[in-house]
Amino acid sequence: MARKSRKVDFVNVGVVADDTRHRTKEAKAEIKHPVFRAGLYARLSLESEENRERNTIETQMELLKKFVDQTTDIVVEKEYFDISKTGTDFERSGFDEMMQDIRSSRINCVIVKDLSRLGRNYVEAGNYIERVFPFFDVRFIAVTDGYDSEKGEANLAVCMSNIFNEYYSRDLGKKIKAAARSNWEKGKCVAGNIVYGLKRDPADKYHIIHDEETAPNVVRIYDMFLAGATYAEIAATFNKEGLLNPRAYKRFKSTGKIPDTFDIRWQAGSIPKLLSNRYYIGDSVHGQHTNDSFREKKQRLEPEENWIIIEDTHEPVVSKEVFEKAQREMERRKASHKASKSPGKYSVADRNFFGNKIVCADCGKTMYLQRSGNDKAVFNCGSHLLKKQCSSHRVYDTDIYDQVLKVIHTHMNVYLDKVEMIRRMNQRQESIARYDVFGKEIRKCHKELEKLAADKERLYEDYVCHIIDAEQYESFKERDAIREKELKERIDELSEHKAGYSINFHTDREWEEVIDAYRDKRKLTKKMVDAFVEKIEVNADRSIKIHLVYDDMLKELVCYAKEREAEYGKQ
Repeated sequence: MARKSRKVDFVNVGVVADDTRHRTKEAKAEIKHPVFRAGLYARLSLESEENRERNTIETQMELLKKFVDQTTDIVVEKEYFDISKTGTDFERSGFDEMMQDIRSSRINCVIVKDLSRLGRNYVEAGNYIERVFPFFDVRFIAVTDGYDSEKGEANLAVCMSNIFNEYYSRDLGKKIKAAARSNWEKGKCVAGNIVYGLKRDPADKYHIIHDEETAPNVVRIYDMFLAGATYAEIAATFNKEGLLNPRAYKRFKSTGKIPDTFDIRWQAGSIPKLLSNRYYIGDSVHGQHTNDSFREKKQRLEPEENWIIIEDTHEPVVSKEVFEKAQREMERRKASHKASKSPGKYSVADRNFFGNKIVCADCGKTMYLQRSGNDKAVFNCGSHLLKKQCSSHRVYDTDIYDQVLKVIHTHMNVYLDKVEMIRRMNQRQESIARYDVFGKEIRKCHKELEKLAADKERLYEDYVCHIIDAEQYESFKERDAIREKELKERIDELSEHKAGYSINFHTDREWEEVIDAYRDKRKLTKKMVDAFVEKIEVNADRSIKIHLVYDDMLKELVCYAKEREAEYGKQ
């Protein structure tokens, strides 16, 4: 990869004002110095009411702008910021935007308040300071830490500051967990999310009380379930009544509105989660999820024996007797469902190879497989099952399997036919000659690249020996970088053409391996579906449209084969 050169503006000497604190961008451009186009970056770990009142992001930006005002070779090109973003990783939208502008050479200087604003992970922060920014010829300045990459390499103080920032985050994470555990043991609620049916007490943020709007719905769920209603029937009842699901209700309470794209419907799968939640009997459950390190975002579920359960922390929504009855009924239904899968009966779950890959062409919802008689099963639209405005799109599973298998075999046969045809054509003398021509062109490009590399060394020596000045050096270096990029792109293009004329013509390795694995299979399996099928759309008239993973690649292969046939037809 070519190393990007810093864009430097050299102009004639102009009149320089005595007061440099308020220089305009145009005034600075008249100074006979390289002008650095700076990106000002600010980060705030947690946006709170207190922080907003103190304008923390604005305060950082004001400090950075004052610093730039006192310089003669820096102008502000753009401001970047991240709010409520941790410094322990670099997955931040503002930072990503800044890196894009660095790659496009819009900015060639980065200024932050201190090293901790860049990041608290000393390994990654050090990598940006010592490798990434220098690679793009970007100047890096940490104002309050007194670090400027133009004035020397990263010193021990910078390294120690990075290490301290990460240690601070580790230590802070441990203290937060310890404080939370202490509050748990006292029966205080410090959770960010409160379960549906409960809410935080306005008079005491550590205490939970009933949500008068939704607590009755929770009671109804238990009553309906113990009266014999299924999960799907409970969800359908609530949807018919227009009740918001827990996620939509929470969104509405926090913002006062719900986006049109937001799914407000109840799903059957959410009912058992509510039925088994101990918060409804007045207990608090903590430590259900954890992560291995302070910077790891993804959490994993802890074994139930590791949970911390504090009893009687708030008023229950349902009695413990009702809750225990519900747990026993859930176990009974689960055991009954397992028992129904006797050797003489089939399980529709075992016959569904597609999962959420098969959808309704009209509403986009997943098609669900249901038993239909002793030995048949049908796919129905999920929206239709929940009494929504959509037809059943009823289609037998065997019809789907037959069509999918046929499409996959057609795909494989076309692939094998076209690859074999191209290999036969590549054995002809004309193809061998074209293959050699591309090889010679590639070797010629590589020789020119080697010459460019040697010229780079001589160019730098001329600059060090003052044979050429800085402006000439930058100009020649940029010219060579452009030519180097052109040559590498040309080599990639020639290599692709050369591969097309190879006697041992090959396509994508993964695609080729999948074809080899299933070319002789005559029965559809779940593994075959996983390997080939991307999506299946079922229309109301029972017709289906099958999308395969490698459809685009097959289309390209067919087009290339046609081009080759036309090429030989002209000879």
